[in-house]
Amino acid sequence: MQHQSHILTFGKILKGSTIKNKTDCLPLGNLTTCSTADGSISLHSSYFKERFHCCSGARKEAEEKFIAPAQIERFSTKKAVNVLDVCVGLGYNIGCLIEALDITNTTLNWWGLEIDRRPLNIALKNPNFNSSWSAEVKNILNSIDISGKWENSNSKGEILWGDAREKIFVLPKTIKFDLIMLDAFSPAKCPQLWTEEFLSELSKKLAKGGRLITFCRSAAIRGSLKRSGLKLASIIPIQSEGKEWSSGTVGFCTTTTDLKMQDRNPHWKLLSDMEEEHLLTNAAIPYRDQNWISTPKEIIRRRKEEQQQSELESTSSWRRRWRKAQSD
Repeated sequence: MQHQSHILTFGKILKGSTIKNKTDCLPLGNLTTCSTADGSISLHSSYFKERFHCCSGARKEAEEKFIAPAQIERFSTKKAVNVLDVCVGLGYNIGCLIEALDITNTTLNWWGLEIDRRPLNIALKNPNFNSSWSAEVKNILNSIDISGKWENSNSKGEILWGDAREKIFVLPKTIKFDLIMLDAFSPAKCPQLWTEEFLSELSKKLAKGGRLITFCRSAAIRGSLKRSGLKLASIIPIQSEGKEWSSGTVGFCTTTTDLKMQDRNPHWKLLSDMEEEHLLTNAAIPYRDQNWISTPKEIIRRRKEEQQQSELESTSSWRRRWRKAQSD
């Protein structure tokens, strides 16, 4: 079965230099190096016309939107931890994960999915990027860049280069993941990795008690995760995001009762009534790719047509209703 995809990461651009393509078929187009508010570098994709990270910082985003809600400390009693990193990009998520996880005492089995080799390679050539990591992380990132694999005394990892819609089926079927980090470009730009089908496949790969974490708070994405059987929570916004009501989503492979017992932490909270009702509007109509080869335009067109035919409450009506409730 042939699959086609043009997906990868989410981002932010400020200023910088442009890395030119040698061909027109590179999946991310031209990549522009840029700096972010925390001093870490990021990239901008001309193909997606979108940045890899938010303006508050590339590394800060990895730490606050992925590593913190993952609560890495819960792995301290596990002998082995399986992690899937969907859209590796510049490597911030795996770098921050290893900095937070003591892999001298816990075995980490890491898998990455990535369509373009250039972001990691570009990052590793940047002195600022290199100086921000421990020697252990730098060695691992360099090994991934050179050979696509890394291994130390008790941990190892491998990246599968190519379309994630294909490579997800290359992952060993026997592996269940304790943590899945989904860090693709936004659904509006790159719906291929946000479809009902892809998210369902990811959810099936979670171990009991595992978490799927993403920066995305879209009702369409949350609806798909919920239909796949996951229990949902909202990532609590960080101070720099002002009045935002959510910084992303955590999908738990657990029971509702167990999740309520865990709901005492500074990183995520159970969905509010407002967020639950958002899942009942036409905004929750999913992106679909039943044959796994649809183009972004086809996926978006089908969703718009389904929304137009839907009798569900509109997003604008839901928004007006909750704004009024909050002002009363």
